[in-house]
Amino acid sequence: MDKVEKLKITRELGYDPYPPNSPRLIQINDFLKNFYQFLKNKKKKIWLGGRVMALREHGGIIFVDLKDFSGKVQIILKKDYTKEFENFEKIADIGDFFCFYGNAFLPQSKEKSLLASKWFLLTKSLKNFPKEYYKVRDEELLVRKPYLKTIFYDEEKETFYLRFKILEELRKILWSYGFLEVETPILQTHYGGALARPFVTYLEALKQKLYLRIAPEIYLKKMLVGSFEKIFEIGKDFRNEGIDREHNPEFTMIELYWAYQNMEGLMEFTEKVIKELVKRINLIKAQLKGKKIKKSDLYKIEFQNKVIDLGKKWRVYEYVSILKEKTGLDYFNNDLKDFLELTKEKKIEVNPKIMTKGKIVDEIFKKLIRPYLIEPTFVIYHPKDLSPLAKSHPQKPELTLRFQIYLAGFEIANAFGELNDPLDQKERFLKEAEELKKGNPEAHPYDETFIEALEYGMPPAAGLGIGLDRLITILLNKSSIKDVIYFPFVKF
Repeated sequence: MDKVEKLKITRELGYDPYPPNSPRLIQINDFLKNFYQFLKNKKKKIWLGGRVMALREHGGIIFVDLKDFSGKVQIILKKDYTKEFENFEKIADIGDFFCFYGNAFLPQSKEKSLLASKWFLLTKSLKNFPKEYYKVRDEELLVRKPYLKTIFYDEEKETFYLRFKILEELRKILWSYGFLEVETPILQTHYGGALARPFVTYLEALKQKLYLRIAPEIYLKKMLVGSFEKIFEIGKDFRNEGIDREHNPEFTMIELYWAYQNMEGLMEFTEKVIKELVKRINLIKAQLKGKKIKKSDLYKIEFQNKVIDLGKKWRVYEYVSILKEKTGLDYFNNDLKDFLELTKEKKIEVNPKIMTKGKIVDEIFKKLIRPYLIEPTFVIYHPKDLSPLAKSHPQKPELTLRFQIYLAGFEIANAFGELNDPLDQKERFLKEAEELKKGNPEAHPYDETFIEALEYGMPPAAGLGIGLDRLITILLNKSSIKDVIYFPFVKF
């Protein structure tokens, strides 16, 4: 029978298919955990509620597989016991939400069950659900309709449960160190804080062009000027770039700023925070599986059939040193022509008309070096034209106080000893503005509001950004960030 026809019958029989209240009292998992206590107490009746995942009828008995967020249980309805049994037969469908009231019951199959004396309709489903044992095998459909993925696949639901627990635990760790979570604008009159192409929008009320933020960095540093000293923000950033296993047009970042801290201190702190996060998530994973984890495995993760131990001291390489080691080219002694020959040989796409030497070299780094940085690795002291917001190295002024963290071949973090000299920052912005004029859409724009803020004085500080989608992809052993973003961007 057509589901819309069943909806009509439901109403004709006097049931509200979308009632305002629900009698559900406990979660299914709590019922199953305390099943034998409920079984002993025959007078103890309870309500269980959830989505109907399967219906089986056998000689005046209906077996229902009922599922909520916590788990799945069998509900048994009997013709001579359950009130309005015939009406349930007429209106119930896979995908509907029901509540059932009854006692714990152990049938001959020994499957923990609830014997329902009555039922209550919560929601009628109007779409045909495939029977659970068929599931949904259309991967494109699952990306476009992720709610089907987490209805039918418990492991996918667990992925997103763990994603949200990772964000929760990260917040707890930072709060424990005295960091304050803050908010900054997403709609910005000046975009900045990274080298990226922005999304452009328009504010009708003021007839003004606006940008979706590519990073919260500029605003967070203005808060340092405004006397906040240990702050972080977890939120969405937007970059008008490609879509692949590491990129989505909108993504989740954490940016953290720490006044009176330096690059080395932030490196040590970041390593400590990520290790603590890995330990906590490993414990949560073990708890979900009902297992204990060995002390030696607390800091280990498995990613694409490789076991990575984050508990060991992390490697540290200087950017120009590892570049020379892996390519044979010296950043300072080899000219642009040498690097362009290498890009041609390795088929790395670059545009020398709009890209500086530093940006061309960084494309080489991304393609030839980054994929092999599997163990947790710091890469430090990047060239200045790649780092317009970082302090200059005091002994090597052509380099900056900057570090990146690589793990499992992904870049997961970027950090600076923050530039707080307004004159130096202005000079760098002017150079970036020239790059914009040449046609480089990822150059950093000139921002006079930030220069003005720096002129009031910003304390020495270190700042960190972590791409949380990438980090979560690694921690949950997924192949792409789209696997850990509930609504990844898809073309409709």
